Amino acid sequence: MKRTPSSPGPAVPTLARAWAGRLARSALGASVLGVVAASLDAGWAAAGAGDDPAFQLATYLADIGVFAPVALAVGLLGGLGAIVVDPSRPPSPATLVASLRVRAIGRPADIAAFVPLAVLAAFLWMTLCAHLARALLGLEAAPLLVGTAVAAGSLGLGLIAGLAVLALTPPLRRALATASDGRPACVDPAVTGGVALGIAAALFAVGVATGGVSGEGGFLGIYGIFKRPELDLRAPALLLVVALAAFLAPAAVRTVRAPVALLVALLPLALTARAASALNAAPAVGQALERGAPVGGKSLAVLRRLADRDGDRAAGLFGGGDCDNRDARVHPLAEEILDNGVDDDCSGGDLTAAALAALAPAPKAAAPAESPAARLPQDLNVVLITIDTLRWDLGYAGNPRPVSPNLDALAARSTVFERAYALASYTGKSIGPMLIGKYGSETHRNWGHFNKFGEEDTFVAERLKAAGVRTMSVHGHRYFGSFGGLDRGFDVVDMSAAPPEGAPWDVDNKATSPALTDAALRLLGSPENTGGRFFLWVHYLDPHADYLRHDDVAGFGASSQRELYDGEVAFTDKHIGRLLDAFAAAPYGGRTAIVVTSDHGEAFGEHKMFRHGFELWEELVRVPLLVHVPGATPSRVSARRSLIDLAPTLLDLMRVPGPGEGAPATDFLSGASLLPDVFLAPGAQAAARDVLIDMPAGPYNDARRSFIRGDLKLTISGGARFELYDLAGDPEERKNLWGTPAAKEIEPYYAAARARLREIQVTGARK
Repeated sequence: MKRTPSSPGPAVPTLARAWAGRLARSALGASVLGVVAASLDAGWAAAGAGDDPAFQLATYLADIGVFAPVALAVGLLGGLGAIVVDPSRPPSPATLVASLRVRAIGRPADIAAFVPLAVLAAFLWMTLCAHLARALLGLEAAPLLVGTAVAAGSLGLGLIAGLAVLALTPPLRRALATASDGRPACVDPAVTGGVALGIAAALFAVGVATGGVSGEGGFLGIYGIFKRPELDLRAPALLLVVALAAFLAPAAVRTVRAPVALLVALLPLALTARAASALNAAPAVGQALERGAPVGGKSLAVLRRLADRDGDRAAGLFGGGDCDNRDARVHPLAEEILDNGVDDDCSGGDLTAAALAALAPAPKAAAPAESPAARLPQDLNVVLITIDTLRWDLGYAGNPRPVSPNLDALAARSTVFERAYALASYTGKSIGPMLIGKYGSETHRNWGHFNKFGEEDTFVAERLKAAGVRTMSVHGHRYFGSFGGLDRGFDVVDMSAAPPEGAPWDVDNKATSPALTDAALRLLGSPENTGGRFFLWVHYLDPHADYLRHDDVAGFGASSQRELYDGEVAFTDKHIGRLLDAFAAAPYGGRTAIVVTSDHGEAFGEHKMFRHGFELWEELVRVPLLVHVPGATPSRVSARRSLIDLAPTLLDLMRVPGPGEGAPATDFLSGASLLPDVFLAPGAQAAARDVLIDMPAGPYNDARRSFIRGDLKLTISGGARFELYDLAGDPEERKNLWGTPAAKEIEPYYAAARARLREIQVTGARK
């Protein structure tokens, strides 16, 4: 029977079934391509992890498992997108072009004009939004306010771009509709749209080629950020491939029945269930995914969060390390309570007070030939020079390139700590704790990448100022001012070398070493500052990325990031030399101690990593440490030391006591003075001390700790995943010894050292 247009029928149910079938086929396409993408993802994770076939296989299976839910989610979105684009039939490249041409029937010139204008307007909008975000994100403002401003600005720019497209379509239509000889010109929207896409791609390529890695270099230069070595676009590329597969699969596999397609699409979830338990037994595999799998690592973090039943930010599945997923008081980051019979921190058992006393005694300095205070001038001044992002391998440490002649000369008349360690691998969690004298987890801080430190913590400058010492600091970055609280305790904070207020913090396209040295020399030229005892802190920035080329420093090329970096180090050393020369010529030079160190190191492809942050590899946390004390015999200390000892050392140099009996419970120092090492008796060896590197979690990094005892370095990620390296036999940290008998030797010492920490838990809830 012929159905009339008004008669009821099964149109809606039929359409719903058709859409359900298309979604099932989209899921199939996404799932199949997801397995392929996960194999690539796992290959990157397993690269460099050795040739163990069992480990390689476990990594591939685990990655496919943790990738599968992501692939299905992307498949659903891709399928829905295809339905929105064409509700009546599955789209394919051919049908999309044909549909565009069909829409142009009756008004070909209108569509042929509108499409390229829309493409170019979208490119212009994206470029303007990138500039807007770059400008606003550099402001010292509340994240919510900045985010709202970026969103509102992007919306406004989009509205302007849309209006511009509508306004320009009529004149372009007329231009396209008639050529100069009066004949019809190009009115094919597929052709004009393709040309516009080509133009946008060419402009993007020009921007990448001409722009700087911080987005400087003109209007298109914002795309120079894609040249950053550390910028990893593998994850979005893989997900884009999966999304395209989901979008096009219904047309490609239209003959596959929907139930079959759905069943095949869900098969990889069996490996997801397997990974939930398998990763608990193979933490090294989870570690490989976290560090090396662009998509798998992020998916694993989400799965762990979903598997956290008790809300303690640790999971009992997927290698999350929670030994009791029903008790929020028990998890890898919990504080171990002595003698309570509970394994609070999932370290393998309860820690007793007796074990703590035996395994982790308070650090003791080596005994000097005589009291260090007796060897110090009564009116000693102290200068602290910190150099951002400075690796340990300078000239005096064996670098054959002339990167540090002035620091090498200082090292020749100083105590050189050959194996010194920063407290974290980026500035926000290393500089503040270093100058407070506490480990990062012990500080009162906000949940920020650039940490702000609370009034409960006392900076070394505050103690010196209270003792009558004139305190001065010179900086080229505004984080070192009031933003982070790092200005507390200073009589003078000179920010003349820093960018002006409101300038972006993430742009490093200006050399500041000359201005920093000039500012320091101006302060030293004032009798008000040097008439009595003084403490001066200067933080040099230039070795930090972005690396600039300096024509006045010869012998360094620009063909690689490392060459540019070495040139930056040499440039900084040159201007530090000016400051050191000024001390040598000053009347107070003979009674001025000079300490030189860094906040962290830098990676140049080691462990597949560039720049710094996130991890605690040797190249990131091993730093220079020179202590020049008038009257002390130059020496080298091979025993490992930590910058947790810097604050007690500065106080000792100035004869200012640290917190004593009766001080508040929050007022303490976690390190020990290095002066006994500086004044070590001839022929004596500095005593070995354990080293703890403590980088608490933040908005862009998981919690990381490294504990070094002897030559064994134990690294703990997220409080639950462990790696162990023998730095004597494996200085590049390639062979993970976790699971060997060596792990049993060091693990109780780490547990005891951790129990000594007076941790303050800070989460995203605390701003």
